[in-house]
Amino acid sequence: MEVCYQCRKPADFICPDCGTKSCAAHMELRYTGPDRGFKSRYMCPVCWKLKRVMLNQNMITALQHKPKIFVFGGRKSGM
Repeated sequence: MEVCYQCRKPADFICPDCGTKSCAAHMELRYTGPDRGFKSRYMCPVCWKLKRVMLNQNMITALQHKPKIFVFGGRKSGM
């Protein structure tokens, strides 16, 4: 299970650009004010600090994310 980088609660989004895992509480708000009909209300907090825009509509949903699992086999001693 993926966890937020700040609070260690379950993550909601994973940024495909920088790999940051964050919950909705720690996402950066895209705008303030009433709902204007945008699909995304939040941005990646790490990309936002670096002056890049990564909206949550372009992020990976952490609940559906299946990380790659690498299995390394040990050497069998034949002698």
